[in-house]
Amino acid sequence: MQIGELAQQAGVTVQTVRFYERRKLLPEPIRKQSGYRQYGENEVKQLRFIRQAKSLGFSLDEIREIIRSRGRGECPCTDVIAMAERHLHEVSEQIERLEKFREELSRSIKHWKGAGKQTLSAGAICTLIERTMETGKTRVRRKSNGK
Repeated sequence: MQIGELAQQAGVTVQTVRFYERRKLLPEPIRKQSGYRQYGENEVKQLRFIRQAKSLGFSLDEIREIIRSRGRGECPCTDVIAMAERHLHEVSEQIERLEKFREELSRSIKHWKGAGKQTLSAGAICTLIERTMETGKTRVRRKSNGK
């Protein structure tokens, strides 16, 4: 299959396929005599794997290392454990932030409905969003201090 069909089957754009090739997340494609790239089911699976890993919060560098390790048939256990622990911590922090936001949003909606107003200022939702930004800043500061 050619690059357009590969992209469609994997749910990405042609530009994404080319980007991943440049970043060495996909192997160099076989080319026909015409110069067109030729792909198979392995590349579709690889792209789907990359999309899923990204959606779970893995960086492209981490994904590349995971793919390379799998390709070598190795499991650098200490690296994998450290990566998993880091992601567990990040996911836990994200869940905590989302739970706090859900609670705040729920309280705000009850307050807005209870106030009986038919309209709210645009600042009402902005305030909620800004509160999550402040939480994010605190988190960034903690990380930069090594905590």
